[in-house]
Order: sequence, then C-alpha cells, then structure tokens
Amino acid sequence: MSVLVVRALAAGGAALGLSLAELAERAGVAPLPLADPDARVPAAVVVALWEHLSSLRPNFGLWLAELVREAPFTVGSFVIHTSPTFGEGLARAMRYQRLLHDHARGHVVTRGDEATWRHQVGHFRGPNAALEFGFASLVHLAHRSTGQRIEPRRVAFQHAAPSDPSEHRRVFGPRVEFAQPYDEITFARADLERPLRTADPALRELIEAHGRVLLEKLPPDDTRLATRARAVIADLLRGGAPTLVLVAEKLGLPARTLQRRLREEGARFDALLDEVRRELATRYLADVRITIQETAFLLGFSEVAAFHRAFVRWTGETPARFRARHAA
Repeated sequence: MSVLVVRALAAGGAALGLSLAELAERAGVAPLPLADPDARVPAAVVVALWEHLSSLRPNFGLWLAELVREAPFTVGSFVIHTSPTFGEGLARAMRYQRLLHDHARGHVVTRGDEATWRHQVGHFRGPNAALEFGFASLVHLAHRSTGQRIEPRRVAFQHAAPSDPSEHRRVFGPRVEFAQPYDEITFARADLERPLRTADPALRELIEAHGRVLLEKLPPDDTRLATRARAVIADLLRGGAPTLVLVAEKLGLPARTLQRRLREEGARFDALLDEVRRELATRYLADVRITIQETAFLLGFSEVAAFHRAFVRWTGETPARFRARHAA
C-alpha cells in the first residue's frame, strides 16, 4: 500500500498522543518510513496500524477523515480536486487506484439520476475504520472542492452497524446502511456534475503524468481475472445479460482467452454471472423502493418469471418471501 496512508495514520496517532516510534511499537510493526511519498509498505503493516488506532478511539476512521480533511493526500484525491467537475474527477481517479493499494478495484456504476462508487479490493477487505475513512474523505473532498455540502444519497457498508450510528449519519446523512453486500457510496448525478472551484487543468495534467509514471513502475498487476470480470458483469447487467464476448471486449481480451484464463483460475463465466446476479438480487430485494419487477430488469432478466425461477434456485425461497424477511 501507499505510504501516504501511513502518513495519515501517523497524524491520527500524533493527535492521540503517540509518537511515530510509539505507534509502530504498539502496533507491532517495524519503524515506519515516511520520508518518500511514493514509497510502498506491506498491507499487513497498514492493517495493524488501523486495528490498533481503532481500538483507542470510537469511530476512528470518521474522526481521522476530519482531522486530515484540509488537503488532498493521494494522486487520486489531487486528480479529483483539480478536475472540472466532481464526477469527472472521480472517474479519472479510478485510473490511479492501484497507487493506493495493489488490489484496489473500485468502480463507478451510473444508473438513472445517480452514480455509485463501489469499493472493491480484490479478495482483501480493509478494516472497517479504513472503509469509513475512505468514504468520509470523499465526502469532505467534495465539500471542499465545490464549496457546497454534498450529501450522499446512500452509503452502504458490509460490516455490522455500531451500537450508535449517529456519528455516521452526521457525516453521511440519514441513509447509512450496514451489513450490506457491498461497500459503496451513491451520489445524485446532479452533484457529480457540479463544477469545482479548485479546478486547475494544467496542475491536473502534471499530477496525472506523475501518476502514470508511478503506475509504470509497479510490478505487473496480479489481480485475478475472475474478480475483474465480476466487476464488468455488474456494470453491464441492467437491461440484459452480458455475454462472454461483451465482457471479454470490455476487458480487452479475445473471448476464448477470457474463457481459458477463467478456467485456469477455476472459474466459469456462467457461474460468475450467476454469482453477481445473486449478490445484487439480495441487495435490491432488501430495498423496498425497488420493485421485484425492477430487480429483474436490473439483473438483466427478460421477464420476471425467469428471475423468480433463478432466485428460487439460488436461495430456496421466492423473491417475495425473501423481501418479507429482509426488507428494511
């Protein structure tokens, strides 16, 4: 992971009265090298720091995001900060995710009048506080760059709800949900189209040029192709089932190559499609604002009956019964 995350954590430790050496010792990690902003550190070191600091203060991730909110601290956040609009900046920043973490694979899904950034980090999920820090930092960055309060339409976390979520509602607004299938944050498209008062095309180009150089220096990306394929499938689902050929095209591969490489990873395209549909189905059905008919459409089924049969096969119960038990 980027040492810039460690710098933020060190700032949090200092605010809690811990020197850098004390923080490293208490977390059980080696001395922390912070001088080179382009340095990388093992993910296990960063996780240990998150876990220790989170034990010292409730809602540590939300608190830390406010502590370091005054300036962008990564290539991605600088790209957002200097872009013409919040949405364009967020889309551009996706290109530089790997500079933050080797397996970062977040992506933006646009549907109707809203857009959702779904945070995925391969098969590794960071500590709860880290996820909350990331989303809170994005909200603060949007406010600072536009000069207006931008409240997400919805924020979802995979982890369980805290005993008191009032601090989460203060930061994100009233629609914060826990124990959800994905970690994701949704904004109104109108908010993403807001112009940024910090826009600076020349500076953004310099930052992106530096980001491209840093990406080229990284070792080859070893994220499993199945993980990338799942993300593309989720993006393409609405209104029709994506084909192997279309997903392969989005991944920049011939269809036969995608099929072969998935097989080498022990995966099959039809099974991945099924898995993504099942995961999204449970999320949509838990939201009473989305009808069962709309759920079938969002999952790419041509008719509700086909979705009904698939859901019974996946879960052993009908969509209506599942909704009755799980809908908030």
